[in-house]
Amino acid sequence: MNQTFQLDVVTPEKLLISGRATFITAPGKDGRFGVLAGHAPLVSLLAAGELTLAMAEGTGEQSFALSGGYVEVGHDRVTVLVEQALEKGKIDPGAAIKQEREAEEKLAQLPQGGPEALVWIKRRDFAKTCQQIVRTAG
Repeated sequence: MNQTFQLDVVTPEKLLISGRATFITAPGKDGRFGVLAGHAPLVSLLAAGELTLAMAEGTGEQSFALSGGYVEVGHDRVTVLVEQALEKGKIDPGAAIKQEREAEEKLAQLPQGGPEALVWIKRRDFAKTCQQIVRTAG
C-alpha cells in the first residue's frame, strides 16, 4: 500500500505546496484531525490554526499558520484551500501583534456581526494563530 498522498495547499495568490506527503494535521472547525494515506474521503471546514505536514522527500515536518478555509480528502489526494497561509519560519511576531491590535481597534468601532466585522475577526484570528505558532516553536 502506498504510504503517501498528493498534497496541494492553495491560497488565492498561489499554489503554496504541491507534492507527495506522508501526513498532515489540520485545524478543523470541530477540532484538530490528522490524515494519512488511505484516509476515508471527507470535506471539512478549517478554522484559523496550525497546519502541520511532512512531505515524502524527507524535508522534515513543516508548520503553517492558516486563516481558515476548507480541506478535501479524496482517494490519494488532499487539497487545502485557504485565504492565507504563512510558513512558521516566515512569521514576524512583531507584525502579528500589530495586526491583532489593529483588528481589535477596528472591531471596537464596527457593529457586531456585520460583514466588515467578520473580515476583521478573520484578520485578528490569523494574527493570533501566527503568535501562537511562534510561541510554541521555541
